[in-house]
Amino acid sequence: MEIKVAVIGPYDLLDEVLCMAATFPALMLRPLGYKDVQDVKQLVLSSKEEVDVFLFAGPIPYQIAREHVDAPKPMVYLPYNGTSLYRVFFQLLRDSGTLLKESRLRFSIDVLSLQEVEQRLDELSIPVDRMYTMEYRLDQSADDILQFHYELWTSKKVDAIFTCVASVYWELRRLGIPCYRVTPTKSTIQDGLYRAQIEGKNLQLNDTQIAIGIINIENIVKKWHSSEYELQRKKIAIQEILIDYGEEIQALMNWPDRNEVIFVTTRGVIERTTSMFTRFPLLERIVNRLHISASIGIGLGRTANEAQSKAGEALSKAKSGGGGSCFIAMHDGNVVGPLGEEFQLAYSLRSNNPERLDAARKSGLSVGTINKLISFCQNYGSSQITAADLASRFGVSLRSARRILSKLEQSQLAMVVGEEQPLCKGRPRQVYDLKLHI
Repeated sequence: MEIKVAVIGPYDLLDEVLCMAATFPALMLRPLGYKDVQDVKQLVLSSKEEVDVFLFAGPIPYQIAREHVDAPKPMVYLPYNGTSLYRVFFQLLRDSGTLLKESRLRFSIDVLSLQEVEQRLDELSIPVDRMYTMEYRLDQSADDILQFHYELWTSKKVDAIFTCVASVYWELRRLGIPCYRVTPTKSTIQDGLYRAQIEGKNLQLNDTQIAIGIINIENIVKKWHSSEYELQRKKIAIQEILIDYGEEIQALMNWPDRNEVIFVTTRGVIERTTSMFTRFPLLERIVNRLHISASIGIGLGRTANEAQSKAGEALSKAKSGGGGSCFIAMHDGNVVGPLGEEFQLAYSLRSNNPERLDAARKSGLSVGTINKLISFCQNYGSSQITAADLASRFGVSLRSARRILSKLEQSQLAMVVGEEQPLCKGRPRQVYDLKLHI
């Protein structure tokens, strides 16, 4: 089924989005352009019954729509990120010739945060004399932003202006003022179209929970110290396994880069293929056929954004244990993993249990860590553990495990009850008894 997407933004940006959409045959785009950003409200109201997803060509029209229109449809926007800033700074360098060599840059910029701009300037090593920023607020108009830049220019406080607002850009250019427009890059547009496709796919699945998985194989080059030809063969073998898996579960696959793959499916499919979250056959195939490890995070959510965020959390947990594992993070805060291991934890990152909240407050640990410790004791079959046990099962360093146990001891939620002599030479390990029967 086609996914109907309304693309809302300045007319010239719509042309770029439509060109990139050729690689997304499942999307049927309806371009809705404007000259004045305040027209966004009416554009959304007039089209909300005819489309599945809204894609906004920037954060400003997106925020206006979210604030003023109650449209029960997914909304995605194209952010102005670091690569967009790189482009305008290089344009300035090209046009100004010696400006950045003989003097330090003085400029004004709107919409973007001060931190974002400072990071990009630092990365490019561009010397700055004065920088004036105007972060976007919902109560601002295009005229407010224009006036901000115009006053700085007429008072000779800036040499160049960067703006994210189309109408401001064209007016300043008309006045003969040096101005550069920050627009989404091609990669940002492609990512936005992909997210719109995910949201549309989710909508067509009759409100079933969406599942997004991230497969990370970043250690591929480190593991294989062989010829370039052999390395390429291994990469092709990985692609074949992943394509077969995607076809098997009818998942939407995306390859943002060569070391990471994202797949989109439903919770029901994940439940069936993992035997109710107990094992993950794809990880087993990669290990058995290619003899390498991969870290996999799966997120379950009610929206694509929520599922992708959860997938990122799950992937971090898989990596933190040294890789080679799979974790699932659910929209309600529950985490399960590592899948396929004999010792598997299931715990929540949140709680409304007053005793667990009190334990977290006393110990200075997060409630998620308290829940994880309780799950650990339940699976371990004992409340008596060593720092080595905790480090091994939590996938953390021995130092971190000792810190956790020390905090529990200081808050009287654990006490030292004995010692354990390691098999190899070394100091005896303290055995702690956790008082977390809550």
